[in-house]
Amino acid sequence: MNEVATSVLLERALSAASLRHKVLASNVANVDTPGYKRFDVAMQAALRQDPGSPLADSIYRQSGTSLRLDGNNVDVEQEMALVAETEAYFNAVANCLIKQMATTRYLISEGRR
Repeated sequence: MNEVATSVLLERALSAASLRHKVLASNVANVDTPGYKRFDVAMQAALRQDPGSPLADSIYRQSGTSLRLDGNNVDVEQEMALVAETEAYFNAVANCLIKQMATTRYLISEGRR
């Protein structure tokens, strides 16, 4: 994979993680909404899609479960664990992108400072 393709993939991964964070925050905000079914982002599917396709296509609704009598299936502890996982993923991808950009800058300057 060349530098440009790698950058595009890393940028898409950052966008997908950001979208997932928003979706998870929405789930937490709706924890007391009767009948609410949680949403999530299929991260691997988002990265496999064509770079021009909208990330929103990778959002799905988990409608087959229910945690309470009112039909809501949001578990705040699970959502917060997923938020922490997504944050760690975002930070790892951001660090990869930063290192790639530093390498590119170094190569452009031919190693000179």
